[in-house]
Amino acid sequence: MEANTGGGGGVLVVSRRMIRPEFKELPPEHDTTVHLTPWDLRLLTVENIQKGILLPKPPTGGETLVEHLASSFARALGRFYPFAGRLVVEEVDGGASPASSVSVSLRCNDEGAEFVHAAAPDVAVADIAASLHIPRVVWSFFPLNGVVAAHAATESLPVLSTQVTELSDGVFIAMSVNHVVGDGTNFWEFTATHGRRSVEMEYRLSSDILDQAIG
Repeated sequence: MEANTGGGGGVLVVSRRMIRPEFKELPPEHDTTVHLTPWDLRLLTVENIQKGILLPKPPTGGETLVEHLASSFARALGRFYPFAGRLVVEEVDGGASPASSVSVSLRCNDEGAEFVHAAAPDVAVADIAASLHIPRVVWSFFPLNGVVAAHAATESLPVLSTQVTELSDGVFIAMSVNHVVGDGTNFWEFTATHGRRSVEMEYRLSSDILDQAIG
């Protein structure tokens, strides 16, 4: 485990990995490069969009819960595959030496989105829900907190990251997306898709267990 040193007060990172998209079938425009518009480039200095969901602890927690969410995360990325790409910077020489400018683009290469499993056993749901202000520990639930969009291009960071933090009596699911790649609308669409995929998988899992019990 690694301790989160961002003022987390007892948040431990259990695992960190890249999740690649899971496709039913590859879309025709899948392997492509999206060149950013001047409007997109304005957002390079803006911090990531961050949203979190606070939930009571489900009956099946720990690794079972985390693997379930990781699998549904991969399936959701299959629909929103640009979120698994990378921002890249290329020099544009235009015949000049040295290069006179640079271009930034989104390369849809399925390199993956970050998925983090963390634990905060000393934090309860009430510590967050009952507070009049956002507790400082909450910011440690977001793995890309404080990162601006340009950092993804200059430091090869993922453009989407999620962290599942197990609390003493609940779960906090946090997501951060690069504002150059996504806006609030498609970010929530991705979140909703991830939720639907999780419910679908939970239903199939329950059905399989029931079939085995009956059989």
